[in-house]
This record gives sequence, C-alpha cells and structure tokens, in this order.
Amino acid sequence: MSDLQIPAIRAQAGTAPAHSHAVQFYESDSSLIDSLFQHFAPGLPAGDTAIIIATPDHRQALAVELESRGIDLEHARGMQRYIEWDSAETLDKLLVEGWPDTAKFADVIAGLVERAQASNPGHRLLLYGEMVAHLWAEGKQDATLRLEELWNGLAVRYPFYLLCGYPLDQFNRSEHSGKFFSICGEHTHINPAENQSSQESEQQRQRTVARLQVKTHVLENEIRLSQERLLLLQDAAHAGTWEMDPFTETFSFSSAAAKLLGIRSGHILESEFLNLIHFSADRDSVSAGLRQLQRGRRHFAAGFRLMSLDTTRILEIRGKTAYNAGSPIVLGVLLDVTARVAASS
Repeated sequence: MSDLQIPAIRAQAGTAPAHSHAVQFYESDSSLIDSLFQHFAPGLPAGDTAIIIATPDHRQALAVELESRGIDLEHARGMQRYIEWDSAETLDKLLVEGWPDTAKFADVIAGLVERAQASNPGHRLLLYGEMVAHLWAEGKQDATLRLEELWNGLAVRYPFYLLCGYPLDQFNRSEHSGKFFSICGEHTHINPAENQSSQESEQQRQRTVARLQVKTHVLENEIRLSQERLLLLQDAAHAGTWEMDPFTETFSFSSAAAKLLGIRSGHILESEFLNLIHFSADRDSVSAGLRQLQRGRRHFAAGFRLMSLDTTRILEIRGKTAYNAGSPIVLGVLLDVTARVAASS
C-alpha cells in the first residue's frame, strides 16, 4: 500500500540498549519465524530467558526452527527459561469489555515478567508477543495502542527485549495510515517486512529494493486501472458500490452510490443510512437483511423507495460478507432499478 511507507529504524552498531520494544511487520509466516529465530537464538545458549506469547502454529514453528539449529529447548523449558503462552487465551485474561485493563495487565503480564527475571538474575529477558495483532484484526485499533502503551509502562520498571508481530496485510486500508504511524511511535525499533539481512551485500540490498519498487509500481497501476473500470461500470449500470464495517456499523459509499442516495458524504452510520429510507416497511426489510449479514449470512438483497419532491425512485441494495485479513467486512452494490420496475409492470 503506497501511502504506508515503513521507516527502517535500527540500533547503532555496537550498542546494546538496556531494553527495547521492537515491532516486526511480516508478509508470511516463514519470514516471521526467521525474524523470531534471530531474536531468540543468540540468547538462549547464553542462558537468557525467552517468553513467547503467540498462536499455536507460530509457537510450534519457532520451536522446530530453534531445535533444528541445535538449541536444546527441552533443557531450557526444564529450567523455566523457555516459556510459551497462547496469545488469544492470554489476551482474554487482560480485557474488560474489549479494553486492556491496567490491573489485569499488572497481574498477568507484569507478574510473568517479574517471576522470569527473579528466577534467572544476571541474564536478559527476551519476549515475543502478538496479542496486539489479535486486537487489530478484531478492529480494536485504540485498544491495540493501549496495550502497546502498557508494555512501554512495564519497560520503565523491568529491562527486557520485546518484539511485537503484525501481519502487514492488516494495514490495507487508507484509514489505517494514522494508527499505523501511532503503532510505529510506540516502538523503539521498527523492522519492515521482507527484512534485509545484515549479511547481504550492498548489491543484493539494491536488487531487493528494486524488486519491491517494481512490485509496488505494478500494483499501483493495476489498482488505478481497476478503479477506472469500476467507474465505467457504475456509470453504465446506474449503480454504485459500498462497504460496511460491522464493528463500527459505518457505511462507505462510492461517489456514484452517494449520488444515488442524494447525500454529500460517502461515510455515514448505518442508522443514518436507514433514516434515508422513507417507508417503514422498506426500512425494516433492509435493516433485517443487514442484521442477517452480521449474524453470518453471506448474501442479501432488498429493495427500497426514495422520495424527492414529486419523484419516487426505486433502489436495490445487495451485499455479501467477505473477510479482509481475517476480519469480516460487508461489500455491496446499490442500483437504481426504477426503469426496470416500470417496464415490468
């Protein structure tokens, strides 16, 4: 996504900060596991403690990678120096009505950190967590930032080296831009996706950058052409497109759809959209269809009438539930079917 440029921030060579709170953006699980290996592998043989709060798949993949490189995890587990927690289950223990609770965080996370450091004095504490990625995937962006803030508050009391992981495809909408940079601001180090190894030559790094620039150019061009095709189709069919975020119940109408509805802004709440429908029976039909989508039904279609001065137009709304990086989103079209209904009557 072209409007989300990821700054690469690195510690200066030869320095070892007392603590760090880094973020790893990744495009594939394999690249994430590579980054986690680099985060944990140097410290485990030296006696450091590792805490992994992640999904079962990521915990298993990391363990396989570490053991395949000769690291004795059985011994580390027995010494309580390799601790694995499930990210979803741990997150549930921290939330009150979907919001990270300060007291619960202190009890669960700070308690874990304190016990780990007390049992292994004189060694570093290395952590990886992806509870924040769960929150972001659920559309709880402010809660995500709050959890990052709680980690930073804990870092004031305890020195540790924390790495957070976010799938890059979670940041795929223009409205994510501001919160994306807020996330970056909560971290001391930012590791971009497709991270380049320090062992690569300058020529190899230049080739990687060039390949990514070409990929970005091709994707941007295809997006532009797709938008042009969509505009032509909407104009020819007297139709517009829309999407609705089921978490915030907010509609985003294309300019063509907004014109059909007679509204200036394409971003309105579901309740505001329903209030545009003049007849209560039509309004109830559309509302029921939207509720069914939010309860798991995949498709719906409904007609409704709009009145302006002495004119009554008949519109049809169609929608379906899709998934964007694991989060549900409702996509649809809005059509003016007045002429078609008149011709068939």
